[in-house]
Amino acid sequence: MKTFTSPDGIFEVHIPIDWDYQNELHGHENESPFSFQPFKNPIGCFQISHYIKQQPNNEIFSNQEYLQRDLTFEKTIIDEEDGFILVLWGTWVKDNFFMAKYIYRPLLVDEQGVLKEIEKAEECLRSLICIKPELRIQATHFYRYEKFLSALAATFDLKARAIQNEFPIELIIINASQIDAYLRLCIVFKYQIIDKSNLFKIQYLYQDKTEKAITEKLIYKKALEMNIITDHMYDLLFDLYNDRNKIVHRYIISDIKTFTLFEIAKKYEMMSEAVRLILAEIEKEQFDNKLGYNGSKDPLVNKSMEHADFLKSMVNEKHSTDRFYRQFREE
Repeated sequence: MKTFTSPDGIFEVHIPIDWDYQNELHGHENESPFSFQPFKNPIGCFQISHYIKQQPNNEIFSNQEYLQRDLTFEKTIIDEEDGFILVLWGTWVKDNFFMAKYIYRPLLVDEQGVLKEIEKAEECLRSLICIKPELRIQATHFYRYEKFLSALAATFDLKARAIQNEFPIELIIINASQIDAYLRLCIVFKYQIIDKSNLFKIQYLYQDKTEKAITEKLIYKKALEMNIITDHMYDLLFDLYNDRNKIVHRYIISDIKTFTLFEIAKKYEMMSEAVRLILAEIEKEQFDNKLGYNGSKDPLVNKSMEHADFLKSMVNEKHSTDRFYRQFREE
């Protein structure tokens, strides 16, 4: 199972490892209803909606608390005229109403397969918790951090393809993105050490379409200001930045030769590894001092197979294409 946290931090639910979050994939708003289904061969769709409203005078739900799992649900099955079946579940926690549904069309699917998916949906609902208001910011920060890591992990698939096919321009751009990501992590982890906090400076890890972008140049300057990189490394980063811009914008209208692309790609690869090692040292600093996200667990210890499947699932969600799909152990 993997954890989905609502964007406002109000609830958390465990989702099967082979189900992907659909709202972002289909261009819908990141809001209720939150939809999930398998990337491969979906036979139905599971949705969760959340509403704030006054709870009716109902003793069944009156004692349900924040952070409580195994909530009590009322279940209803509706056979719609258009041939779809809706399995509905509803529950309350304080003034929070949760409605879940599993939607499928019986004429197009195997009955036993649907029953298995509905069992998965009910397992999801047993994991559902309504998060305390004072913990919701932290919940959204951790979720955004995990999404950031999965996007970073996805770039290694793109890098492997660029290396295999000897695509220097693609390799340059991917390495530039990875360097930017490593430095963003360095910055937020350093802030956690300084502030003695588990919260992230989330503006460095996630930028909504309405927010002002924090550019690569600003990231380089911030990393220098916080003594994450040296003056020499700062100058090298800007040299590479200028080389990349020449390649992207002036390859055709200048005398840049193709063989130089491979030289610049090699320099970018070396810089990416140098910055990654700086990040590893800051993660270790957190662990040694028991501060920040890595303060309670050694970042150098090997992860479990369950954690590997979780990361595969998040990377699959980022790619959303058969070309880079990763199998799970149970498949």
